[in-house]
Amino acid sequence: MTDLNSTYIQSPFNKQRQDKFLLVLNLPPSIRKTDSKFERRDEKVSFDSIQFSVFSATIPAINIPKVDTLYGGQTYAQSSLTRPAWDPVAVGFTVDNRFNNYWTIYSWLNFLNDDATGLYDKNNLTGKFFNPTDRAKKPIVDIDYTADLSLFSLDEYDKRTVEFIFKKAFPISLGALDLNYRTSNELETTFTFAYSQFYVRLVENVDSL
Repeated sequence: MTDLNSTYIQSPFNKQRQDKFLLVLNLPPSIRKTDSKFERRDEKVSFDSIQFSVFSATIPAINIPKVDTLYGGQTYAQSSLTRPAWDPVAVGFTVDNRFNNYWTIYSWLNFLNDDATGLYDKNNLTGKFFNPTDRAKKPIVDIDYTADLSLFSLDEYDKRTVEFIFKKAFPISLGALDLNYRTSNELETTFTFAYSQFYVRLVENVDSL
């Protein structure tokens, strides 16, 4: 007779599935000025479009490198006490039937570099004059085109359990669209974003979505 205690080390429900994630995407204040929940125009971005059906994402590895120090004829390992730059994260998502979520990322990228003029913030939504040479003079911490992104892990009851937070994030690319109307598959693509800081926190108040 099979010993169930030796077969199941933990509950079969106590496993994290790869498809149970929710992406919460904020927009920078400057781009929020283009919000339009009722209009559908090229100059507008709808808050309702920030609903991403995420099917893939890579949580970055966390590294604090070591440094080697020679002493007494031996090598001692010590922590560098520093973090290297984070690798960009690519997120795979399903395009909605009105392309609103695709348009959101496209508009954000277009804010960074207008597709017609090549200018940053073409409509001066930030109210600031941008001089590219200023970037070389001092680091820019509070940037008008960044926002925070959160990726939540969901349990088997679709409740949030852990939050992966990407601070001061902004998109750097939007993937290609493979259009084929001979198939009935959902339209999928990716967008990649960079960020300055990465946090992980457990969600204490596990509420239903």
